Amino acid sequence: MENDDQILKMCDIPAVPMVAMKVLKLVDSQNTDVDSLQEVIMADQSLAARVLQMSNSSFYGMGRNVDTISDAIVLMGFNTIKNLALAVSTKEVYKKFGLLEQKLWEHSIGVSVAAGLIAREIRVGPAEEATVLGLLHDVGKVVMNNSQPERFSMLTEMVYNERVMYTDRERSIFGFGHAEVGGIFAHKWGFPNHLCDSIRRHHFGSYDDLLDLEPRTRALCCIVALADSLCIRLGVGYRGPMADLPLRDSEYMQLLKITEDRMAEIIERFKMAYIEEKLSYQM
Repeated sequence: MENDDQILKMCDIPAVPMVAMKVLKLVDSQNTDVDSLQEVIMADQSLAARVLQMSNSSFYGMGRNVDTISDAIVLMGFNTIKNLALAVSTKEVYKKFGLLEQKLWEHSIGVSVAAGLIAREIRVGPAEEATVLGLLHDVGKVVMNNSQPERFSMLTEMVYNERVMYTDRERSIFGFGHAEVGGIFAHKWGFPNHLCDSIRRHHFGSYDDLLDLEPRTRALCCIVALADSLCIRLGVGYRGPMADLPLRDSEYMQLLKITEDRMAEIIERFKMAYIEEKLSYQM
């Protein structure tokens, strides 16, 4: 794509961290066993902690605690471990960590929590996929901020002061959007195709724009779009709530067949779950 070439000239896509690279190679190998994968994961304390945390989460509903990495791998499967390793590794993309980066990170955590809750509610595909996608959906913003900090700071000020979304202003400043950058990032890092597509197209114009994608990918795009709207309205990752912003949450709810009553319940569960999840990520 022509725009991809423009993005690569302006944005520096970081290399995959070593531990994530090892996990990717092992998962993609037909000869990998649980013990080999466990050894690599245990070499990274933050990855090991997240693997255990997710395997003990309500997503899996186990009647007992999962206290070994090997049991967690068996429970979640190689592909989920691969996605999780990539998600955890994106923390290393944050080259600096000031107030702006803190807000970007908080928003990603919020969308991750909300996407997981919505996915569990509608029961379309593994909920942990939506959780990982939520954490990664705005990684393009981080890459843009790292590569062009002055431009991105100007963009963020416009978003905050004018009370608009990033998508409303980013093309006028960069010539492209964070979703496109995120899609390139995901491809370079070896994410599964459906996650690459979901990151690149989570700000879709209409549902018809997604019809060329497989049903699971279309559902993920809608889930993350709704989770994103929820967090923007509550002000998660922003200076404050943006309840009056003209978002498309009603459209996303209709596409996902979620009633207003069910959505209200999701929002209440989200408020508590977000606090717990935020505390679990000690930056």
